[in-house]
Amino acid sequence: MNKPMDISKMPAELASVCKWIHRFSPPTEASPDEEVCVIYARYSGRNQKEASIERQDDLGKDYVAHMGYRLRAEYLFADRGRTGDSLDDRTALEEVRRLAREGAFKRILLYGWCRLSRRPGDAMMLFDEFEALGIEIHVCAGNTTGRINYFQALILSIFAMEERERLLRTTNYAAFAAAARGRNMGGIPYGFRKGDKRGELVVEEEEMLVIIRIFVLFVVDDVHPRKIAYILNKDGIPAPRGGLWTKEAIAGTPGRGGGILRSLKCVGYLVYGLTTIMRTPGRAKTTRTVGSLELLKCVEKPELARVDVDLFNEANAKLDAMGYCRGAQQERSSKSVLLLHGRYHCVCGSKMRLATAVGASGIRHLLCKAAFENGTCDRARSTSSHFVEAEVLREIRDRILSDDAVELFNTTYVAEMQSVRDEVLRSRKGRSARIAEIERWLDNSFLKSLKTGRTDEDTGRVCESLQAERRRLDEELADLVVPDEAMEVPNVDVHALRGAMDQLIMRTPLKNPTEADLKLVSALRKLVGKVVVDREQEREGYTLRIDASLADLSGRSGKSSPGAPGKNSSDVAVRTFVRDCPAPVRSRLRTPEFVRHLASKLESNEYCTSDEDWAAIEPLWVHWDHPRRRLILDATLFFLRSKTLGLRTLPAPFDGGYAIEYGVKQMIRKGCWASALVAMERIQSSTVAGLDTSRLASRVKCHERVP
Repeated sequence: MNKPMDISKMPAELASVCKWIHRFSPPTEASPDEEVCVIYARYSGRNQKEASIERQDDLGKDYVAHMGYRLRAEYLFADRGRTGDSLDDRTALEEVRRLAREGAFKRILLYGWCRLSRRPGDAMMLFDEFEALGIEIHVCAGNTTGRINYFQALILSIFAMEERERLLRTTNYAAFAAAARGRNMGGIPYGFRKGDKRGELVVEEEEMLVIIRIFVLFVVDDVHPRKIAYILNKDGIPAPRGGLWTKEAIAGTPGRGGGILRSLKCVGYLVYGLTTIMRTPGRAKTTRTVGSLELLKCVEKPELARVDVDLFNEANAKLDAMGYCRGAQQERSSKSVLLLHGRYHCVCGSKMRLATAVGASGIRHLLCKAAFENGTCDRARSTSSHFVEAEVLREIRDRILSDDAVELFNTTYVAEMQSVRDEVLRSRKGRSARIAEIERWLDNSFLKSLKTGRTDEDTGRVCESLQAERRRLDEELADLVVPDEAMEVPNVDVHALRGAMDQLIMRTPLKNPTEADLKLVSALRKLVGKVVVDREQEREGYTLRIDASLADLSGRSGKSSPGAPGKNSSDVAVRTFVRDCPAPVRSRLRTPEFVRHLASKLESNEYCTSDEDWAAIEPLWVHWDHPRRRLILDATLFFLRSKTLGLRTLPAPFDGGYAIEYGVKQMIRKGCWASALVAMERIQSSTVAGLDTSRLASRVKCHERVP
């Protein structure tokens, strides 16, 4: 290998140029000598001890001393409890790969090739990566001690994978054999403790009383698992793994089993192989699922039984009927779209829980999760999502998207963001100018040194000072991120969005949404960041605190620039709106928006017959001389167009109640309704264009059977 030439022996012109180049050379850490090494260690078992890492470290240091290499200052990188079957969550290995790309070392030392990876594909990928970076891989122990070449890496990877498969087979066989002999293979479940012998379980009587209480509450008293968890938390009974009781701890998780009500140990059976762990196709995660029934090992242990078998069977049958079966978890379905899903919080800070949709309406109820599951919040009353969403939409329409709010946003937030942007641009311009000035001075000094053939010490010190200043300016320039130019809210068509609120209020709960509906919901979720519901126990109404940001609606995140400390624009963009809401009503509700909508339709006569329509219909109705026949026809059309009102609940002038309903029956019985539809369709009237008559189908069919 050619050794570098001594600068002192070079000609003066060449030495001056070399000194100049060395001033701009990267740090020495980026180009280490050939002897610098790091040690990578790993163990996979969660039950293995730190001694495994220490053993690998000692062997690596012995190898370094024997070969005459030198360890890096920070040389040991260890992944603890990480499987060699995957590269996921191997933080230490990722750090080694990062340092390799930076050129921080030249050799990586391993206790064995399998420490790197047990999958041939991953191992060869890492080998190619380190080889391309000029990194040597050395094994410190075993028959393959020394540097690993491509052929050795390929063979060792195959052997490492075969060894892993053999270990798994041996371990599984030993576990099933031990389970067949009546040993407990796994953790210590709730209600039991470890015995004197290996794999022995002993009943913990105090915890077993809690288990019996759970079975009695669920089967005899018909208490839901969630309510049982609530009761146990209120009584201060410790949960199986600390923390609070949950319904999963009692009833298990669909697709995985588990749960106290499913525990066969309570009735005197030790079962092994009930669940199995499988990796996802990308091998990024592991999932636990129910195992094959043919591989189960079941041993009867009568001394462990404390729960009656009939009580256990009844509890499991009840869980299956409730949907807590061991089958795969089904995809969730909803009859309605919660407009601000995930943004509802209780005043205590906990998220609001969503109750199941009630009936065909799809209306769900919001309830504090902490109050419902743990009993740690005094806001235990639920509120219909229909009323809460309607009030939030009204607040958006009246205040959040009001003209005053938009003007305030445009005059404060937009102006503030523009000020921050201008300040950052000025700072970047000043620093860029100073960097250009430093570069010109350094270039001139370089030319001067080249002409004279020497570099005096004063010029060298000035160059070093200017280089340090330039590095500092480069770092500051990188931190000065120019914010996006603020977008004014009117460009987002606030008036159209505000006008859509009334239509959305009338449609809540939103069922069968269209693409336009989902886009509107997405815009609302950008606008509203958080909704805090405060409904006290003794209070009829409730209070909403809504955090909204017009900056997010306009497509800007409202984040401050690192180059402008103290200019946090989110303080200006996010505003909190407080709304006092009346108590939800239990009777039939007509929102003010719906009443105004009906009034506008009545005023425009959009849902009723026109004079042209009546001129085509009247000659066909000579056999029906009812004095209010046109009013009855208009009431029928209004009933069909409104889609939600009944014949007895129509607004004025159709508020005749039973009289209107009886008139509609007469009109259908005499065939006038059918003839009117034919007449209006013949003249292509807009009154019946796209009219859905399914709400009258049963009435028409009933009267068609009358002779």
